[in-house]
Amino acid sequence: MNKKLFLTAAAIPVALIVPTLASAAETVTVTGQNIVNETLTVHQLPNNAIVNAYQWYYLEKVASEDGSKTSTNKPIAGATSASLKVPVEAAGKTIFVEATTTDGKKYQSEPRTINQLDLAITTPTLEGFSTSDFVAPGETVKVAGVTVTDKAGAKLTSGQITYSYQWFYQLGEGENSFTIIEGASGSTYTIPKDAIEKGIKDIIVKVKAQVGTSFVESPRSEVISISKEPTDTLSNDIKNLLVNDNKYNVSDIKSFEEKIKALESKYQALSEPAKGNVSNYAVLKRALADVDLINKLNEKVDKVGGISDKDLPAYIKEIEAAYDKFDLLQRSLDVNDALYTSIKNLLNEPNDLEEIKEVRRLNLAIVNLLSYSNGISQYVPSDKDSLQGVVNTIEADIAKLSQNYRGAVQNLTILNEAKADIKKVEQFIKSFDKLSSNNTPNKQVTVAKSIRSTYEKLTYKQLKLVPDKYGQLLTAAESAEESQIATLNNDIDSYIGDDIYPINPSASSWQSHVNNVARMVKEYKSLTKASAAQIEGYDSLVTLQKDLKTAEKVIKDMDAYQKLSGVTGVTESKLNSSYTNTLKAYNKLTSLQQSLVYNAQEFLLNTPKVSVDGKVPADKAAAEALKADIAKFADVTKFTFNQLEKAVDTAAQSYKKLSSGARKYVTNNYLLTAAQKDITGVKSFYKKIQTAKEETDAAKQAKKIESVQKAYAKLPANQQHLAKEQYEALLKNQIIDENAPNIKQLNDELATIVSNDQYLVSIDKINTLSKQYSSLSSSDKKLITNYDILKAAIADVKKAESFMKTYEKSFNSNPSTVIKAFEKLTSKQVSLIPSDIQKWISEKQQGQQQTNEQALTLIESINSLLVNGEYIAGLEDKVKDIRTKYDALSAQDKKIVKNYSKLTQAESDLKKVADVHALYKVDGDEAAQKAWQSAYGKLSKKLELLYKNMYPQDMK
Repeated sequence: MNKKLFLTAAAIPVALIVPTLASAAETVTVTGQNIVNETLTVHQLPNNAIVNAYQWYYLEKVASEDGSKTSTNKPIAGATSASLKVPVEAAGKTIFVEATTTDGKKYQSEPRTINQLDLAITTPTLEGFSTSDFVAPGETVKVAGVTVTDKAGAKLTSGQITYSYQWFYQLGEGENSFTIIEGASGSTYTIPKDAIEKGIKDIIVKVKAQVGTSFVESPRSEVISISKEPTDTLSNDIKNLLVNDNKYNVSDIKSFEEKIKALESKYQALSEPAKGNVSNYAVLKRALADVDLINKLNEKVDKVGGISDKDLPAYIKEIEAAYDKFDLLQRSLDVNDALYTSIKNLLNEPNDLEEIKEVRRLNLAIVNLLSYSNGISQYVPSDKDSLQGVVNTIEADIAKLSQNYRGAVQNLTILNEAKADIKKVEQFIKSFDKLSSNNTPNKQVTVAKSIRSTYEKLTYKQLKLVPDKYGQLLTAAESAEESQIATLNNDIDSYIGDDIYPINPSASSWQSHVNNVARMVKEYKSLTKASAAQIEGYDSLVTLQKDLKTAEKVIKDMDAYQKLSGVTGVTESKLNSSYTNTLKAYNKLTSLQQSLVYNAQEFLLNTPKVSVDGKVPADKAAAEALKADIAKFADVTKFTFNQLEKAVDTAAQSYKKLSSGARKYVTNNYLLTAAQKDITGVKSFYKKIQTAKEETDAAKQAKKIESVQKAYAKLPANQQHLAKEQYEALLKNQIIDENAPNIKQLNDELATIVSNDQYLVSIDKINTLSKQYSSLSSSDKKLITNYDILKAAIADVKKAESFMKTYEKSFNSNPSTVIKAFEKLTSKQVSLIPSDIQKWISEKQQGQQQTNEQALTLIESINSLLVNGEYIAGLEDKVKDIRTKYDALSAQDKKIVKNYSKLTQAESDLKKVADVHALYKVDGDEAAQKAWQSAYGKLSKKLELLYKNMYPQDMK
């Protein structure tokens, strides 16, 4: 019960008691009805009253000690406004309002008594059960509607009403005799699952309502009966859908569908708890699904007429596969086997002799795409477009075959490879779109290199499909730089020399020579790597370019001196300094660099004049004689090294003996200093020569001489002259290295190892040439202009050797692997394979391409196992015979039997049927009989017919 029902007026907290006023000359007027929830409002105030506060009061009678009753005023909490909505607690009580003015005067209204509440309540209504007549165990019944009103006219709100509930059930046979249901005191009541077993069959509910201190109790609700009758009826109807576990109770699929849909509607109308009482709903659910499957398959069969011939075999196969998945229970919906018969009429297993004949013709046509010569195969016809036409015709004819016989066509690898090779050749030909005679020679050679790379990857068969004109275009593009190479070599040769440059420059021709050298360097850099390797003297050309810059600086310095010498008033010291510095720079030049200084002779003849002031020394004559001797050092070419060394030593000693005054007269002492430096530089160079001479190992001496040659090239011209005798003696007496590589011979040999896309040498020879190249120094390797030929040959040798390993490992056990690997070799790679091996592979390849009559016959036998979707009589013996013949085939021949899965399916189906038969017991108990029936019911229609054919005695 709700505890609010037990609240009474006595429980209301005691409030502040306000004494009643003794009298009031004037009163406050209030309007409004004396009804709960109505509003009372101050309507009239006394004259001259300025009210700033109100308080509403209950007028109550309080018992005194002498037993008499006195009146007292009790403030109504929160009622301090000019208006008051009459609270529920005021029902039956007397109230008034007191107004207080700003000066403290108080005025009261006349007391008025609020009407007492006289509550009324309607009969409760119930909801939450599936039918209007019954409520099922597990369902929850809910009080849906009950209304409380005040007969005296108060407008009650829902928040002012408190409800409590109690559920009852009819006890015994007494009329309208109900007893309390313990714990059932909520607005809802869930029927226990075992209510009927406990005697709870008819139930009612009563509702109590409280408003303030007033109470009212409802009449009892209508009696609701608890029953399983609706779900029991539904369960029984579902049970009657089956004759047994493997058969629906159906005579017409349409009426059966209507019936199960009606039952489904009844089931869905139940509440969730009531649905739980339908224990066999799974039967109805499956029936709905099975009818849907049958209907959809019927629809698919009806659409057969709209399917194209191309898609029809696969479409029919899908229909057959779908029906084969039906178990015996599902097939019982196929009344009189109407659907099965329709599907059976659609089936037509491929056993047409004409198709076998066409397969044999196509097999031969595919084999004839190849011809063999000297162990190498090539296509027939040999031009790409004609071959494409033949391939297209064969593919179109294969597409006309039925699905199963398409799988019987042999040697499809040849056909597929032909298509792939045609595509590869077309891609190769398209690469020539990038090649144009309008391109620069460099561009043509670069593009040709890319095309050549693709060309060399073509197999022999692919290569034979390429028209000859493309080979000619490729060769022409590859040689586009040849004339440019010859011209550049001639130009470079006209500019370089050993001791001097042969160009004899002048002030007017200088810039043209600089421009020509720059042009030649630029042309060289524009060449492809292979073409650049054919240019001779490029390093000397680069040295010339540097020498031109070095010589140009000295030329400018000489011109500056000449100009300075013609200026009046220039001091001797400044002029002498300019001359000396320029001469030093000139003497540091190599002989090649000096040959470029076209104004040197004029400069050397215009030596500056030097005046000597002061007292004449006693040894002046000796100084002037020494000056004459030193002047000879201006041209060291008139001295040998030993002569110059001796003359320089003598001059140096003479210079030291002169007095300081006399030394001023030796104005060309700078020549002596320069000669001394030349002597020192040559001696240092001689040490390198001596080290090279003392080396006894030819290879090591060659490297040291190479270092000496580089050092000699950097010596100034005077030092080169002085060191020339010993330098040439070193080169002349160099130890001859008998094992030194012959670069020209290696280059020539490499040029002749391949011709017409065929190697003319063996793998061993290529390996020997590779070793020779590897033994070269890095500088010598740069001289091998035909290295690209060797590089390609080395790669081809690796491919050929890899193939030979495959051949040795697998030729006898798995020749198809070897043949496949052989087909991938390029024309050049094939030429490295011994001819006898090429011949063996060719013979094996042709042998494997022969049509196999035995395999085709076996295909026909396997297809004959089924006729219109049903296995033939005597299936077991027929399958055993086919299995024996199939197992006798080679691994390659077995691959031809594309319908082999049909044989294994027949074997599997025979086993399934035998396994079900093994469960059959003539005198078996009920459990054994049920196990057999369950297994039998899961058989497809095809297996059901096979079972009846093989074990007719089980059907009795």
